[in-house]
Amino acid sequence: MCTIVLASRVWESWPVVVAANRDEALGRASEGPSVRVVQGQRVLAPRDLVAGGTWLGVTATGLFVGITNRYDPGAMGREFAGSRGTLVEQALAAGSAEAAADRMAQVDPAGQGPFHLLMADRDGAFLVWSDLQRLHRTTLGPGIITVTERSFDAAPTGREPMLARRLAGIEDGPVPSVETWRSMLSVHDDDPLEGTCVHADDRGYGTRSSTLISIPRQGAPAVFHADGPPCTVPYADLSALANQL
Repeated sequence: MCTIVLASRVWESWPVVVAANRDEALGRASEGPSVRVVQGQRVLAPRDLVAGGTWLGVTATGLFVGITNRYDPGAMGREFAGSRGTLVEQALAAGSAEAAADRMAQVDPAGQGPFHLLMADRDGAFLVWSDLQRLHRTTLGPGIITVTERSFDAAPTGREPMLARRLAGIEDGPVPSVETWRSMLSVHDDDPLEGTCVHADDRGYGTRSSTLISIPRQGAPAVFHADGPPCTVPYADLSALANQL
């Protein structure tokens, strides 16, 4: 399913804070985050080695972009001309959240599988999502938003209400610690697809990685990454890589 929690302009010193889990087929090959050049823009991002592209990333300009699939039984098994992961690269190359949202408004909604795409920088945040029929664009105000594969009435889910309860009041305190985010992203459920940390080994599916990105008012992002489910794999501090952007 994947989970992205975005806090946009909630904390003055850290206008963009992201906590995200990637849920994917256990055998799908990928590389962890590294500094790459995408369409002339230096980005810190992992890479999907099957279809190319990535599922999230951050740039030297302080732009975050992340994507989830959108649940649609009618799209399952279909072949599409484009990879959703390349949309993330295209958005990152735009340099700012508003420019990225403008660029994504030109995407053919039927050209790739349905998706939810979040874009945020120090000045604003946007959401563009596709149901294969048309694109939907929303300008996000300051606050916290959670996006999963089942968001915006794609399908019923208990994951988002559970996260809403855990996130309640969090904006009134300091920026959550790595361990606080790890706890939220390590929740299991009797239905393995309803927790934030998915273990569906019998289906060859689960949480493959977890990433925390915090973009300060000034300076390089703080980035932490777990190359596996956060319930068992500790986060590595990749901020030194972010300093290379």
